[in-house]
Amino acid sequence: MSLINQMLRDLENRNTINNTPPTLQHNIQVTHAPSSKRPFLIWTLLAIIATGGTYWAYLHSNTLTKTPPVIIAENNQKDPTPIAPYEQVLATPNAVSDTVPQIEPKLPENNAATQPVPTIQPTPALQPPPPAQPTPAAPSQAAPETIPAQPIKNTPIPPKPALIKQITDKQQADLLYRQAENSFDDYSTINKLEEILKLDPRHLKARLLLAKKLHNQGQINKTADFLDQSLILFPDNLQFINTRAQLFLQQKNPGSALKTLQRIDLTSDSNDETYLSLLAASYQQLQSFNNAAKTYQRLITINPEKAENWLGLALSQEKLGNSRIAREAYQQALSKNTLKESIANYIKQRLIELR
Repeated sequence: MSLINQMLRDLENRNTINNTPPTLQHNIQVTHAPSSKRPFLIWTLLAIIATGGTYWAYLHSNTLTKTPPVIIAENNQKDPTPIAPYEQVLATPNAVSDTVPQIEPKLPENNAATQPVPTIQPTPALQPPPPAQPTPAAPSQAAPETIPAQPIKNTPIPPKPALIKQITDKQQADLLYRQAENSFDDYSTINKLEEILKLDPRHLKARLLLAKKLHNQGQINKTADFLDQSLILFPDNLQFINTRAQLFLQQKNPGSALKTLQRIDLTSDSNDETYLSLLAASYQQLQSFNNAAKTYQRLITINPEKAENWLGLALSQEKLGNSRIAREAYQQALSKNTLKESIANYIKQRLIELR
């Protein structure tokens, strides 16, 4: 357009020089009437130029709007890289980062002599579909990843170690006790019983059997210590009390025997002959003959067929000076025919002296 404007200015200058009369070269001023055809030609020429420029701009805009889809299609076949970032395409689906530049036609420099040319808006370029992107997994598909199935499957329920160990030790102790109970070897039995008490210190049957085995072997001191330990665990156990009191009487310690027997009060309502016999013997060795006589009287009431009970009553009554009651008790003891010969001879001698 600038070239056309330059040609128009050159043409106008040439016409001005050729139409100037010679007298003007000598600074002679000559007035002439202005030509009426020149403005008409200028406006006509400008209208033709404007029409041509508009048509050219229209053709150029159609060319630009048709080429981008082909170029974009070719680019999509060669390079699958998306035109714009995925987030930008999601935000503005019709936005393309590399848009085709729009070329506007240049207007003539003489703005006063030209009319405004209406701009033609180019049609928007076709937006190719965005490349496939990995869609976020649905909540139902992501569920297996969020559930820690494997750790829960491999995690066992923690057991109670103390309870399981206690049950296992008790079962093993019972098994060893059955073996020890049926054993005829005292030494093997004692070893098994001691092993049982290591597994279960409160195994009562094992303790009672071990005390009996130790006493039968004549291990008096070891038996006494074992019984003292057992009484700490079972302070009211009558069998441990009787056995310990019997050991005290064998060791000529009736005071400790009586103290051991008095751990429990069975003097009024007990029918245990072993306990009452040890209690009466403790009273008699302590020379408490009145208590001894009362205790032997209770034993006779419980078991009148036992000669030892009548013998104990006879000795207590003789010490108390009751000769008649003592003589009758000696005779009852002889009548049972269960005493040893040495004891029977002693009774006969006492009957002779008490006449």
